[in-house]
Amino acid sequence: MRNISTKVVWNLIKKDKNVVAVTADNGNEIYERIKAEYPNQYVDYGIAECNMVAGAAGMASVGKIPFLYAVTNFMSMRAYEFIRNIVCVPKFNVKFLGRSAGVVTGTYGMTHQGTEDLAVLRTLPNLLVISPATPVEAKSATEFAYRYKGPVYIRLEGYNEPELFDESYKFETGKGQIIHSGERATVISIGSVINEAIEAATFFQRKNIDIRVINMPMIKPIDSDLILQAAKETGNILTLEEHTIYGGLGSAVAEVMAEHNCHARLIRMGLNGYAKGCGNRKQMREINKISSKDIIDNIKKMLTRGK
Repeated sequence: MRNISTKVVWNLIKKDKNVVAVTADNGNEIYERIKAEYPNQYVDYGIAECNMVAGAAGMASVGKIPFLYAVTNFMSMRAYEFIRNIVCVPKFNVKFLGRSAGVVTGTYGMTHQGTEDLAVLRTLPNLLVISPATPVEAKSATEFAYRYKGPVYIRLEGYNEPELFDESYKFETGKGQIIHSGERATVISIGSVINEAIEAATFFQRKNIDIRVINMPMIKPIDSDLILQAAKETGNILTLEEHTIYGGLGSAVAEVMAEHNCHARLIRMGLNGYAKGCGNRKQMREINKISSKDIIDNIKKMLTRGK
């Protein structure tokens, strides 16, 4: 996911001299290639995320299009005030690529896991907040960010995420997609953890129980119509995120349902505060109870409660 997104930046740099690759001591092989081949369109601020954001705002003020690539939590939280005051309020054309989001860096511990970024950033004015589920979606979202005039944040997890889309996929602002049809309950997911939801839906399908799975790649703006349609048609909504349940997708969906006087049942699945434990992504999902097994258990409870 993160490699294909930064490859888009590299391709943009080759055709547009206003595009600048910016980082804070967090390059990958693509950004290193940009540094070698296009040194005038590359800036590394070192371990100084606030300076990076301030510099990017200055670049945008004179017509440049900076693509910032840094660890999600360092960029979104350490530099939060700078993002708010000198990028989002004036609506500068700055693009944020937050790497290592969710629990992909499960062996590093909670300090290096971006698990609050969606909650923090969706409060900011003029900022679009995107969390792709697959590499193709990340590619299309990055291309969209280049075309969009204003600040965009794209949450990038890791690499080798399973693909759900073909190359014809086109990212659309504020639009989710139904990935798996169903009428008994709906799982609304953000990010690559949707693959756990698909596993759970497949389990229920074998038992002749149809579960709808929705991919919700944007939390701001969010696809309210798709949420309300699912609530009306299935009566049971389960939100799933590799992110804290406080302020993230679950909160955003709950807001939509409450504001429209929607009476469907709601269960929020995500991290209870922050990610616990240590391990690879699969192990971390199991430890933090956001695996397919946990989804199955919660849907069973939801369906039983409805009888």
